[in-house]
Amino acid sequence: MQLPVLNINLPEWQAKDFYKLKDLIEKVRQVGASAGEGSDIFKHSLQQLKLAFARESQPHLSGVIKNNVDVRAFTSLLATDDRFAEDVLIDKVILNHLLSITSPIRKLSLMQLIRAYFKHFEHMAKGDDLSDWCYFINRQLAAQDLHNGSNELKTYAENAELLFSKLGPAKVAAKAESDKVDLDVLIHRLGLTGYADGRFLTLTRYQYYLRRLEKMPVGADDDLLTELVKPDVFNAPHENNQLLGHAILKSMIDRSSGHQLSDAWQRVILTIAGDPRVPKSSQKYQKWWAILGDKRIAMMRGWLSRFDLSLFLKVLEQSARDGNNDDMERMFLPRKAFMEGLEKSGVITESRLFLSRYAERYLKRHYQENELPHYAKVSSQDTSMIYLNLDNKVHMIEGSHSFTLKLMNKLPSKCRVSDYSTRLVSNDELRTTVSHQFRNEFKTEDGLCELRHDQHFNWQNNALTFLNKHNLKVDASAVIERESYRFFKQKFGVR
Repeated sequence: MQLPVLNINLPEWQAKDFYKLKDLIEKVRQVGASAGEGSDIFKHSLQQLKLAFARESQPHLSGVIKNNVDVRAFTSLLATDDRFAEDVLIDKVILNHLLSITSPIRKLSLMQLIRAYFKHFEHMAKGDDLSDWCYFINRQLAAQDLHNGSNELKTYAENAELLFSKLGPAKVAAKAESDKVDLDVLIHRLGLTGYADGRFLTLTRYQYYLRRLEKMPVGADDDLLTELVKPDVFNAPHENNQLLGHAILKSMIDRSSGHQLSDAWQRVILTIAGDPRVPKSSQKYQKWWAILGDKRIAMMRGWLSRFDLSLFLKVLEQSARDGNNDDMERMFLPRKAFMEGLEKSGVITESRLFLSRYAERYLKRHYQENELPHYAKVSSQDTSMIYLNLDNKVHMIEGSHSFTLKLMNKLPSKCRVSDYSTRLVSNDELRTTVSHQFRNEFKTEDGLCELRHDQHFNWQNNALTFLNKHNLKVDASAVIERESYRFFKQKFGVR
């Protein structure tokens, strides 16, 4: 009798095929670990420890942790009782006291300390200093006899340098990347499956986000950005006593250098750090921008000048439409072309928005408040204005609602357009008062140019003449609408 050949194709074993087995092993381990915890002596020790640490943050240890049962009860509370763990700060004094009772520390107590470490991480270290705790765990793992069988302590000992360090989360994220393995697979390999909600793995995932960000195409709008703007993420600790937010901001700003900052990345930066054009004493400036440095601040100011301008033009256009003002609508495109041309010519080095109540309401309907740049308010229902510093040679103030364009070669000392502590100006302050301040302070009309917008290119020509007079060369073709430039040349010649 001839039997047919059976073709049996068995797939290769994958790491995930062993996850259920590992979970069952963990449950058996937990049952074994709880042995003896039902005794009256152990329960009494638990109660005494809770009372002692509730009364004072650092009780006299020799009076409350006296023997191995107390050590085991203490480490058990650290690992399982969140309220107790909040009352305890791990430092060298506590750790040395545990060793004075049993050295090396017993495996079960060490395992409980490790569980507390992964669960609470820097939150339980005195002054967020993990060095004593990490050193203790590393030394105790090295002192254990872990040669018999395969267990968690052996896994932790083999990966001690990776796990038990203040940079542990960053190291684990880096290893996932260098080994080209999914982070969750690596977490299983390291025996960290049971600590998914713990602080250590939370920070690990945050570090993993940072590495993903650094590989993301510049300016990309990715789902990851939603995670980056969560306070728990950007306020997470990072290396060199900085926060993860600092690393996120540095990556986004530095990688965007030489490009126009995308709206998606700009929203992230503003949400985390806010606008750098605020008083240097402000809390957000000190927390973020003071650390990021002048070069990154200058880059961000340049990007935000474009954003200020785009917001002002939206307000200007919408004001004309809502007001059914034919003159405003007719003059909108030439003014838009002029200001956008200045921006494309690269002469705008600083800007500031002054928004009316109408404009503020309009923008808040289209943007989250933390996505908007720093601006001042105008005590007016309608008039909004924008200040532009043109290459530190000419100061320009433009506005809506029959506003007279102003160009000055220097700002009067009482003019508050560049004072970022100013949050409110009157309608007249930039509409008329600033011109009076210029004349009164400098006793001259020279250096001041006030222009009414007209349809015959006179205001553009006079503005270009003023800029050229003050050593700021801007081509007319850059600031005049393309379809109108021929008429401008016919009237004024090539500029």
